[in-house]
Amino acid sequence: MNSKSYSRTANELDNFSWFSLRIACVLLIVFFTALLFHSDLAPLEETHWDAVIYVDISKRAAETPMLADYRQHAHDIPLQPNRLLWHFTRIGHVLLLGEVGRLFGTTETALVAMQWLYRVFMALGVTLCVVLGSRLAVLFRSKKPDSIWWAGYSVGALSYIASDSYRGLQGHLLSEPPAFVILALFAVMLVRAVERRSLAIGAFAGCLLFLVFFIRIDATLPGIIFSTVLLAALIMSKKFDAVPSIIAAGLVSLCLYVIYAWWFSPLVNLQTLANFSSATKELFSGAPVMSLFKIAIAGGLLWVGACAAVPMWRDPLVRFAMAWLVLALLPMVVDSLNGRAVQTRMSFDIVLPLLVLCGEGWSSILQNFIKQRIIRPLLIASGILMVIAFAPNSLIQQETRNLVISYLPSEIHRHLFPSLVRNATIGPASPYQDSRLGLLVRPISERRTFEYSKIRVLGDYLYVPERPAYLLWPDYNVGYLFGLESYIGLIRYFGKKYPENSDIFLTKLPNQDKPIPCTARVPTLLEPLVFCTTLVYSDLEVLRRNKIPLYILSVDGYPLPDMPPLKLKVLLSEPPFVLYGIAE
Repeated sequence: MNSKSYSRTANELDNFSWFSLRIACVLLIVFFTALLFHSDLAPLEETHWDAVIYVDISKRAAETPMLADYRQHAHDIPLQPNRLLWHFTRIGHVLLLGEVGRLFGTTETALVAMQWLYRVFMALGVTLCVVLGSRLAVLFRSKKPDSIWWAGYSVGALSYIASDSYRGLQGHLLSEPPAFVILALFAVMLVRAVERRSLAIGAFAGCLLFLVFFIRIDATLPGIIFSTVLLAALIMSKKFDAVPSIIAAGLVSLCLYVIYAWWFSPLVNLQTLANFSSATKELFSGAPVMSLFKIAIAGGLLWVGACAAVPMWRDPLVRFAMAWLVLALLPMVVDSLNGRAVQTRMSFDIVLPLLVLCGEGWSSILQNFIKQRIIRPLLIASGILMVIAFAPNSLIQQETRNLVISYLPSEIHRHLFPSLVRNATIGPASPYQDSRLGLLVRPISERRTFEYSKIRVLGDYLYVPERPAYLLWPDYNVGYLFGLESYIGLIRYFGKKYPENSDIFLTKLPNQDKPIPCTARVPTLLEPLVFCTTLVYSDLEVLRRNKIPLYILSVDGYPLPDMPPLKLKVLLSEPPFVLYGIAE
């Protein structure tokens, strides 16, 4: 090698190392910003109500052989919407929380550890989306992204991190964060397999797709959609030598599913899943426009950059991302128009194509500004971003509601508001108490705060070793009041440890059979504290005769439980919770 060739090679390596270092710095900045941006949230603060349900289930996963029990009782579980089957459709997520509980116990420390683990998942997922964009750029443009491109994707990633939809997932104990990070990793690995024409990497991507199924069954569809769009793009561009990598991924994931479905048959058989999906859609109904708006909320501020990318639709990468986004939105839009209630968190998978589009949009805006001194697109996009981020949410919601009620026919109110009174007309507008800024903000129903520290005090008081007891609690869910069943699950979480090798599947769990008399359920070693919602005189006689204590839970704003007139005394007060006993 002559001196000129050696010098050129050295310079290329030097430039490559410097550019790689800058890329690593960008990804680290995105990761740690995503990790720490909403770190003001405490465990179970501003979260979805499902998070508390998963916390309760995680105790069973930590202290009982849950997966083995599912295998043993697979034929005993009704193949229709019920808690046991629903939990199994998220079994990977449940077992993951259970492992944290196994390490730290069912304590506040475990909740904090779970929260930080899921923060890492979301931060890593956003970072992987940026990596995915870079690999797609190489695949569709055959050139490496430049510094402006990385700056544009950084703006796109930060705009999602600043969105309320990200705040609703980051650190919250839902099945979406682990599904999101594995889905993003699957997409990166599949693109990498296509780039390198590697069957081995494709097979690994197939394992990741099955892992998504194990964590959250319905998150598999977004992975299949991405694979299909990528396969179609390769065929249209006549890159047939890359097709076997995608086929390998599909075959591996299919083989793993067949083994899994056989082992736990009939819980995840195709017919079971189809019937379960159809039945759950009928159980949860909602106003179509509200569901569509919640899908929009899931995209957050990404929509601004994504709209800026639309004029670039001739670009192969932008065209690919648009087709991917449309197909990802299609199932949720169809569900919404058919009257199914779609929640913001359910639409997490649109973030992947949206972030790619948003990154491309901001890259174009920055390219025009830096290289051509065109400032108008930058000012327009920044202005729209600020309006969406800082518009008074309460004013927009209330004024929109008033305009609809005043000027639109009552026949279409049901398509705009889920809260209809019995005469099929919308009720009077009540003062909107939400002070959150931003147009694309989750509804209050998806931002509940559970004061677990106070529940822990109640649990410590109620669960005394070797002492059976009954707890009467108010089962009300009317008007603006949310049901208290989640708090009952938290009491159980902080309560007595399950006996070793206990089988919970055929045991009646708290609040499973409300209509039966309170004392028809007897305290057991597995469930020493019986939860009741209704008490009659005959129950009182049984409790007094057997000298079993009765506690009454009261919560500020809720009526007392349904029971005979009794003289009560305060045993414990942790506002808004008060625990009463019967005064002698």
